[in-house]
Amino acid sequence: MRITLLAALLAMVAGCASSASTGLARCNDSPSDAIVCAALGEEFDLRVDDTAYITGTDLSVRVNGVPEDSRCPSDVTCVWAGNARVWLTIRDGSRRDSTSVNSTLEPHAAARFGYTVRLIDVRPPKVSGQEVRPRDYIIRLVVTRE
Repeated sequence: MRITLLAALLAMVAGCASSASTGLARCNDSPSDAIVCAALGEEFDLRVDDTAYITGTDLSVRVNGVPEDSRCPSDVTCVWAGNARVWLTIRDGSRRDSTSVNSTLEPHAAARFGYTVRLIDVRPPKVSGQEVRPRDYIIRLVVTRE
């Protein structure tokens, strides 16, 4: 069974490498634990529990959650924009580190294993009186070499 799972994972990663020309493609159609293929230097979107494999590298980035979201609702005038903190797991081969990045506070990016993962945007915008469910968050990131 382990060999079958390993073969399936290798096939998905190989599928990512074949989409390098687009820079962004879904590696599978599963609604949960989706895998995204992304190129260095190109922005990509992940939902909570999604993983992006960066083509041409051993790097992957997973969004674990949005533990804090104090962004100002779009239908309210605020004196401060607020902040969303996004919890990530960054892997490079067998090395792994968990960290958080912020939409307005520092740090906006995390440097790990010779790469920088930068938070670009957190969607959807908040609306007063409405809670954003974890799976509804769309996190835009970009990965570059340091």
